[in-house]
Amino acid sequence: MALTKIEKERYSRQIVFPKIGEKGQERLKQGRVAILGLGAIGSPAAVYLASAGVGYIRLIDRDYAELSNIQRQILCNEEDAKEYKPKAIAAKEKLEKINSDIILEAVFEDFNPSTAERLVKDVDIVLDGTDNMEARFLLNEVCVKNNVPFIYGAAIGDYGVLSMIIPGKTPCLKCIVPEMPEPGSLPTCEVAGVLGPSPGMVGIIEASEAIKYFVGFGDNLESKLLCFDLSSLHFDTVNAEKNPNCPVCVRKEFPLLTRKIKQSTISTLCGRNAIQISPKVGLKLDLQELANDLRKNPEFQIKKLTEHLLIIDYDKYSIAIASSGRAIIHNTDSEKRAKSILNRIISY
Repeated sequence: MALTKIEKERYSRQIVFPKIGEKGQERLKQGRVAILGLGAIGSPAAVYLASAGVGYIRLIDRDYAELSNIQRQILCNEEDAKEYKPKAIAAKEKLEKINSDIILEAVFEDFNPSTAERLVKDVDIVLDGTDNMEARFLLNEVCVKNNVPFIYGAAIGDYGVLSMIIPGKTPCLKCIVPEMPEPGSLPTCEVAGVLGPSPGMVGIIEASEAIKYFVGFGDNLESKLLCFDLSSLHFDTVNAEKNPNCPVCVRKEFPLLTRKIKQSTISTLCGRNAIQISPKVGLKLDLQELANDLRKNPEFQIKKLTEHLLIIDYDKYSIAIASSGRAIIHNTDSEKRAKSILNRIISY
């Protein structure tokens, strides 16, 4: 795909870099990337890939902007937090101002067994910007099943870790981390804290790995695990070995991807003191109509109504409902209580 005159000017400093050149820039233009999670890792990765001229970027995130995000999530600002703007949409708006020549798709959806294959199977590579191991293990399964490479990345405190997973060639995430940790067993940013540049560094390295993958130069993190500590400035790379009996990449078993979804799925958002409830099949709620109905009940206070979200205060709880019917109930870690509250508003 030949470059236009404007593209040659825009990417001139990148094209003159011998390891990329004009041919490499053309490969970037043809590239298709999905970024799963537009938080502290996904945001800087998205900025650098959009700036580099990757032709298509799918921006996937289930969450909306909050004030506590801004310390490290560079595609969210104060106005986004005030408007409870979905992170994927906030990211798309900022990136369009950086590069209007590429295709940006914002997806305000949960990544789960019913959506996973649709969201990743038509891209060349996926970047991991998630904040929990269950999503990463599901990403591992769907990428292995569909033969889509992905870059695993995580950060907490001043520490970060990355690896490149290429199905059929490298160890998969299940080889590297044989057992998925129990929910709540690992520290989270909300509990342990995070130095903003730590996830930023992970995101930048993920972007660099993706560019190298498209263009075809340099060493990469295939079959390697890169770990760093920004306090000590210690960076270390260790070899990752394939498990010859891995249930995912060898035996092709995909338990997370193939599990049956009930009428609704309920999940605890680690470190958030919140429960997410999603319908089995996406709904098409009229949020304005729902808000009007709730205003008739003085127990419910409408905090914010936008095109994408309805935010409700009820007792000590805050409930965010998307037009798809997906809801996040804040200030509880009880699935039973969260479901009871949501059933007073909508039922699946």
